[in-house]
Amino acid sequence: MANHYQLPEPAAMPIPTLTGRFLAHNQGSRVVRAFLAADLHRGVKRLDKPTRLQAAFLARVNPTYALWAEKRMEERWQIEAGLIPLVPAAPARANGNGTVQPIVPDVGIDDAQLTHIANLVGAERMLAAAIAAGH
Repeated sequence: MANHYQLPEPAAMPIPTLTGRFLAHNQGSRVVRAFLAADLHRGVKRLDKPTRLQAAFLARVNPTYALWAEKRMEERWQIEAGLIPLVPAAPARANGNGTVQPIVPDVGIDDAQLTHIANLVGAERMLAAAIAAGH
């Protein structure tokens, strides 16, 4: 008869999970939190449902970008393909007298003409002209 107990295969044992909320509100010392981080890194424990801030930090993006991505999941493929921006343009604001001014006024020049002009003169000259027009 064997005089020792053999544990089942490690894969058969479930990996304990830590929730993002637990990590965010954990009041343990720095040492305790360091060991939690080591456990996560080694795979001894698993992170379940990270907070938006934690997920954004891990993905190396701004938390606001992560929020917009959550809001616009239905348009994901178009955004990832670059067809539409992740963060939509800000709506036009009232100018104080109750009317709404468009962000870029329509002066009768279509986008193709503007693109042609930009290609002729270059980006730096277009920006210099835009800055001069603003003053």
